[in-house]
Amino acid sequence: MTVSREVWLTVTGEQRDAEGRSDRNSTSCSALYEIVDGSHVFTYRERDPESGAVTESRMEFAESFCRIVRAGAVRASMYFRPMEEFESEYETGFGTILMKIYTRRLAMRKVGENFHARVSYTLHLQGGEPMECAVTIKAEPL
Repeated sequence: MTVSREVWLTVTGEQRDAEGRSDRNSTSCSALYEIVDGSHVFTYRERDPESGAVTESRMEFAESFCRIVRAGAVRASMYFRPMEEFESEYETGFGTILMKIYTRRLAMRKVGENFHARVSYTLHLQGGEPMECAVTIKAEPL
């Protein structure tokens, strides 16, 4: 059974490098929210404020994994499964960056009409020093 509706989605990314420097970014937009075979799927578009380039994103959360796929101004496919490592690529207009992602924790919960999820992971870019990262999403009715 598939259930779908529009929601207000907030996606927050956090990262801390090996030297302790932190960065946090957040974006909010409307998204299509679907429940497909028990997975929570969010589809949305982001427009770069400077270039105007559009990136389509799809996030899928299930009990045992999370998948994030982006296509457009940037291209990436990231897969998260607790206590496992996966390799991927992040493609930009400036080139391709190799990534290794080790997922430490995946949590999600649905409370009423709201959905919350958080993925904590270690990220290695181009074989460099590890960064401790997290992505948090919050979806609520429009």
